[in-house]
Amino acid sequence: PCRAYMSVKELKEALQLNSTHFLNVYFASSVREELAGAATWPWDKEALSHLGGVVLNPAYYGIHGHTNTMIHEVGHVLGLYHVFKGVSERESCDDPCRETTPSMETGDLCADTAPTPKSKLCRDPDPTNDTCGQTHFTGTPFNNYMSYTDDDCTNTFTPNQVARMHCYLDLVYPRWGHGKKPTPIPIPPMVTGQTKESLSIYWLPPISGVIHEREQDKLCDNCAEDGTFYQYVHEASSPRVCDSSGYWTPEEAEGPPDVDQPCEPSLQAWSPELHLYHMNMTVPCPQPDGCILELRFLHPVYPDSLTLWTTYLSTGSPKALADIEVLIEQGESIHLGPLDTFCDIPFTVKLNIPKKVSGVKIYTFDERMEIDTALLTSMPHSSLCSSCKLIRYRVLRDPPFANGSPAAPAQTRRQFVDTEVTPGQVYRYQVQAVSGTALGEASPLLVHVHGAPYCGDGKVTMSLEEECDDGNLMDGDGCSRRCKKEKGFNCLGEPSLCYVHDGDGVCEPFEKTSSVLDCGPHTPDGYVDLWAVKAYSSHQDAKSCPASLVTGEPVVKACKSHLHDVPKDLSLAAWFPCSPSQDNVQDPDEEKVPLGEEGVWLKVCFERAVVPTALLVFLASDGTVPSNKRKPRVTVQLSNVDGLNHSLGTYELSCQQYPLVINVTHSQEDPSRWAASALLNFSSSLVGVAAVALRTSAQPGSSDPSTCLLQHEEGHGHQRYSCVYGACVESGSCIRPLLAHAATLNCTSDDPRYMVCTVACEKGFVLRSSNGKSLGPKQ
Repeated sequence: PCRAYMSVKELKEALQLNSTHFLNVYFASSVREELAGAATWPWDKEALSHLGGVVLNPAYYGIHGHTNTMIHEVGHVLGLYHVFKGVSERESCDDPCRETTPSMETGDLCADTAPTPKSKLCRDPDPTNDTCGQTHFTGTPFNNYMSYTDDDCTNTFTPNQVARMHCYLDLVYPRWGHGKKPTPIPIPPMVTGQTKESLSIYWLPPISGVIHEREQDKLCDNCAEDGTFYQYVHEASSPRVCDSSGYWTPEEAEGPPDVDQPCEPSLQAWSPELHLYHMNMTVPCPQPDGCILELRFLHPVYPDSLTLWTTYLSTGSPKALADIEVLIEQGESIHLGPLDTFCDIPFTVKLNIPKKVSGVKIYTFDERMEIDTALLTSMPHSSLCSSCKLIRYRVLRDPPFANGSPAAPAQTRRQFVDTEVTPGQVYRYQVQAVSGTALGEASPLLVHVHGAPYCGDGKVTMSLEEECDDGNLMDGDGCSRRCKKEKGFNCLGEPSLCYVHDGDGVCEPFEKTSSVLDCGPHTPDGYVDLWAVKAYSSHQDAKSCPASLVTGEPVVKACKSHLHDVPKDLSLAAWFPCSPSQDNVQDPDEEKVPLGEEGVWLKVCFERAVVPTALLVFLASDGTVPSNKRKPRVTVQLSNVDGLNHSLGTYELSCQQYPLVINVTHSQEDPSRWAASALLNFSSSLVGVAAVALRTSAQPGSSDPSTCLLQHEEGHGHQRYSCVYGACVESGSCIRPLLAHAATLNCTSDDPRYMVCTVACEKGFVLRSSNGKSLGPKQ
């Protein structure tokens, strides 16, 4: 009553214009004067609700230069990114979305739009200084509706963009069209079995997922073929006061799941957390019930199961899911008690309750738990699905069937057994969806010679380019429905038995280039990796957290997120910045390195100067913490022997990138292309580093054989430490080491410059290097 305006969300809430059947376009002035329009992505949970649609700024609508704004925003609604996404909207040079060539997998995900930076010019942009090395862009889609070029120039969508928009019209907005023609079946039917007298085939439902005849105002889109009814949360509430930032509200738990990365903090879920901007402050959930989230479903049903998406949990939280209270339609409730849940997979519990369920209450004592949504699944043959008519399918065959018809009678089942077959005969099958009298487009063609091998027969057939065959057509079990090995799996035998190979402790030949965990770091042919030989840090202590732990190859072969308490064995194998408690117990004679404005820094020195192609950082921990929604970052500089610096930029830290590979680009004339040391500035003091390496070409001229790291320290380098280089001295011959408590010591040498020794310690002793790093049992 005291305002003369409404927010866009308030306007949508007041109008309640559902987006299921229509595209709603709103006009609203914005305090951000440069904002001409905004749109809802088709994968947003608001896409089909009253909060979806397009918002246009009337200050720009229809004026010169903005006449195509609505087309641009509708492109976003139908799943199109900006054409400059892979260049101007990437996070870093190592961003997996970075686009250097047109691709269906990077950038705007369209292979017929060339990479381009953001530009308003009606021509290719001028050459620019790009930190990733690419400076000249040609053949750019400056006339594309999804560019930022002025409207006088924009006039086209590409075929890939049109196809992408049609996909989302079929998948997300099928009710926008008034036609009842079913969408096509996306892939050819698949052979599931054959005998001498028969052939069995199976096919997927239409690409839209709609398996019932289209009728307005029916609930059939939520019904499975057996009459099971599925529904996500309709309304969510909590007595817990929301965070002042406006994030983590109960409304985030409504609708389908939309958290992008499970087990990572997200703003697209409900959480009891109250301090977004104060990561060290928490308000515990009150006793005796804890924090409560109430989830209501629109249609009470006889339940089969409840699925809960808990997408984030505090480390070691003992009572994350303290209780689930099932709310019965008549006002009763049933408590399920404490339950175990995980953040990387939805939690499903069977509900053996012979009464209609209308909602649930979630109880937790984990104030940082995040809940994305919940799904209530009914028993089969729900009354809500009783009036739904399944679409039917026609199997088309060439040659025709015995009665002369090219099609078998329509049926509702998605499998067909052809008993009119002859061994050695070539058969071509297609499947067509039928809705009422409307026929969909026929599926792609299956061509099969009766009696020939096929994917799914349990035999690996090289002529079919099969990598495995486990006798089924399921994805996710290691052998895909196309008989290809799935990522992270290896398959053996017939039928194939598949197993997860990475991390099993066995270095198999095929994973030597990919598994650091099993095989250690891999250096590609034609390259050499120089490991750090000296290290200094702003947060180091000679006893509790020496920076020298990052020298040499990594002992730690895996990275961990959300690591609050560092295990002792890990602290002996990787460097973690000293905490205040560790600083207090350091040697009084050891000068403490002050923490300046640069935060946590680590400087590493390499034995000689090289022309680098990449810097490799092996993390023991990425420094992520609960409630901090920004990922930790590292800013990297390389220095040559004269102290000349070359910035490599800033990068996000994530255990999903192990190791973090930072590519180095430079011109041949650049004097800073030589590097002998690296400086890493971390935004988090919880990061852990196991090793740092500088990769260079093995070709002559990539290394300076005359300049070596000196053993003494001097100068006024970074925070009093520097890597001092001078003329190399002639290497002497190796001598057999003297080791106390060595049970056996066998050394061999083919060259006076190095020696290989095998050591076995006496019982109760472990081998440790001079820098304090524990060594593996096989070194």
